[in-house]
Amino acid sequence: MSKTMDEFLFYGDPKWTSIRHKVAIPEPGPKEVLIKNVAAGLNPKDWKFTEDAEEHEALNAGDDVAGIIESVGSQVFEYKAGDRVAAFHRIGEPGGGYAEYTIAPASTTFRLPPNVSFEEGAGLPLAGMTAAIQLYQALQLPLPTVPGPKDIPVLIYGGASAVGAYALQFAKLSQLRPIITVAGSGMEYVRSLDAATHIIDHREGNVAEQVLKALDGKKLAHVIDAVSSKASYPIITDILVASGGGEINMLDPVSDEDWKWPEGVRYSMTFVGSAYGRKPPWITQERAAADAEFAYFFYRYMTYLLAEGKLKPHPVELLPSGLDGVLQGLQDLQAHRVSAKKLVARIADTPGL
Repeated sequence: MSKTMDEFLFYGDPKWTSIRHKVAIPEPGPKEVLIKNVAAGLNPKDWKFTEDAEEHEALNAGDDVAGIIESVGSQVFEYKAGDRVAAFHRIGEPGGGYAEYTIAPASTTFRLPPNVSFEEGAGLPLAGMTAAIQLYQALQLPLPTVPGPKDIPVLIYGGASAVGAYALQFAKLSQLRPIITVAGSGMEYVRSLDAATHIIDHREGNVAEQVLKALDGKKLAHVIDAVSSKASYPIITDILVASGGGEINMLDPVSDEDWKWPEGVRYSMTFVGSAYGRKPPWITQERAAADAEFAYFFYRYMTYLLAEGKLKPHPVELLPSGLDGVLQGLQDLQAHRVSAKKLVARIADTPGL
């Protein structure tokens, strides 16, 4: 194995640029794995973290990877060299996914069954675990392993996004009812999932009225906002107020300083870094530790669901020129030009590797 690899770094300030250079291949720690990447997935978080970096700081912001395990740390017992896996890299730490090799915790690594390609696998770790933590840790809804249908309504705003689509599939597996989702240009994809009982097109307007009609008098207390913008949370708030109150779990903080949550509406956030025990300011260390244990078993449960055909990977669009195409991909995500698909860079398509 070569002792160096190509790594791709991105600047968000003062203007979007990228650099490519040779670095030493990292060594896995005791509880880590080294993965020879086949594919790397892009996430909106990537451009946000890059844009918010210190001035003139370049980041390898990739955290979703799929490939072949190259080596494992001294305390890793589940994996060995040659295993097909997908993995969630630690956000903001060295050894990121926009490179030929990636370091990931063994706990946030999971096997890819033969029926799932590396490209599909690269779109799973961050978005899939975000949806799972939102549903089962933040909102405390019953897991799919709890038998029987549940008369528990759930609203998933942004059903065509990767997080929203995985949340829809998990909600169906948990037999929640009704499952209501709001989407736009990705309506056909959302229908193809066959997960939601009611699909509402936000482009038609009157979203709150349509959701309340779908509830048919049932109280809505659990909402996932996979959009998390000024266009979504005021509408969701109106729905929850009309329904008697409840909790909205979001991915980004509310940016409008003048916004006030009305009485009876609770606001919580999910940061997927808790999947490896990192504690954001809004949860306790105990909750972060619980999320890490949850992530350990749920990633492995996802392997089972994929193998059985019970979980569909998000549709993939391959970037031209592999990792050389990531910069344009991040700009497309920032400009909201991506819907109902996951942008993925196939490493072998990168010129010069």
